[in-house]
Amino acid sequence: MATIYTAQYLLSGSALIEGGALLDIDGRIAEVGALQTIRRGNEQAAVVDFGSAIILPPLVNAHTHLELTDFPRWNDSEGRGKRPASFVDWILQVIRVKHRIPQECYLSSLQRGIQLSLRAGTGLVGDILSYLPARNAYRNCGLQGRVYLEIIGQNRSDLQKKLTALKQVLLSWDKSNSVLAGLSPHSLYTLDSSFLTDLFRELEADHVFSAIHLAESAEEVEFLATQGGDIARKLYPFIGWERYLGAPAGHPPAKQLQRIDGLRADTLLVHGTQLTVDEIDLIARAGCSVVLCPRSNDRLGSGKAPLSALHQAGINLALGTDSMASNDSLSIWDELHFAARWFGHQVDSAQLFDMATTGGAISLGYRSDWGLVQPESSCNFQVLSPEDLPNPTDVIDFLVHEGHRATVSHLFLNGIDRLRSHDIPL
Repeated sequence: MATIYTAQYLLSGSALIEGGALLDIDGRIAEVGALQTIRRGNEQAAVVDFGSAIILPPLVNAHTHLELTDFPRWNDSEGRGKRPASFVDWILQVIRVKHRIPQECYLSSLQRGIQLSLRAGTGLVGDILSYLPARNAYRNCGLQGRVYLEIIGQNRSDLQKKLTALKQVLLSWDKSNSVLAGLSPHSLYTLDSSFLTDLFRELEADHVFSAIHLAESAEEVEFLATQGGDIARKLYPFIGWERYLGAPAGHPPAKQLQRIDGLRADTLLVHGTQLTVDEIDLIARAGCSVVLCPRSNDRLGSGKAPLSALHQAGINLALGTDSMASNDSLSIWDELHFAARWFGHQVDSAQLFDMATTGGAISLGYRSDWGLVQPESSCNFQVLSPEDLPNPTDVIDFLVHEGHRATVSHLFLNGIDRLRSHDIPL
């Protein structure tokens, strides 16, 4: 069945079409252009006119932890609502709260995170999952993307058992699921380095995508360089890892990741607030993508990513919200609005919008045209219905600076309006 969707503005790549329209045939975009042009030869197609609105690509949240969506509720119920004083104190707070919450809570928390993402116009996610039974929430959820199964620990024997279980999940993953599977070794400071070396070699041999938190804080850099600082003094004793303290890696995070064979094109690097010029060069040569999470980094005081240097090096960049344990929302519209102010003149609106669409898609191993509204692509788009529309020349600036205030009235994924087909109570 053919349907024409039209609105006052349609954003296709960098091209804005006034009175634009797209022709959807069986969940694929057949044509994009002016409404009058699309209607010629398609007189029998139904026409859906969104009126004073903008048709544009769905956004991509390239790094999040949707299973922690209810963390603020859990945190308040535990009487631990006060903001931690440091990055490591925040990690300790997260561990305390998670240990007190029944594991069954993760499923409903993940379901709510999926619904909040859809309502915010997000169509593609890079999600980290630690509680494996909750993965059933992804089935027919509407969202697309990649879920990275998390592995963390220091004991080599325990890690091998965990990895065996994760491999079984990867092998049995429903290939018809719109969310693909990958693996997430948590970080360089929470996993045995020799195990990580073997793991990355296995991932490469099996062509498995991975994601790792890298250069997120000054504490991480200090720990890798010296085996000291708050990670050694607070985190390791808290979780009984003192016996795993040893000789320092002596290298900054990206260099250490390269030494253990983890710096490769299908390893997604998350945060990167502490990256040096030399590390940025290594990342660029490896072809890795980097996901920035500015609101989370600001809240935790973990630093600001060197955005200009990353751009100049030609590294593919994406945006993520991180989790509700370190953020106020799962909306990439909110992330764009904050990033525009936080990074200032380091980046323009068009670059930020690319990070939230095509850059995010590429970072998750999807084709760049996923973040575009164009012929021969799946029929993926959202509709914004703000109170007042900007002038045509100001649309990108409006989307980045004001889009978070607009209402996402529709979100079509593969031709289905997911906001109307999913109704999970919040």
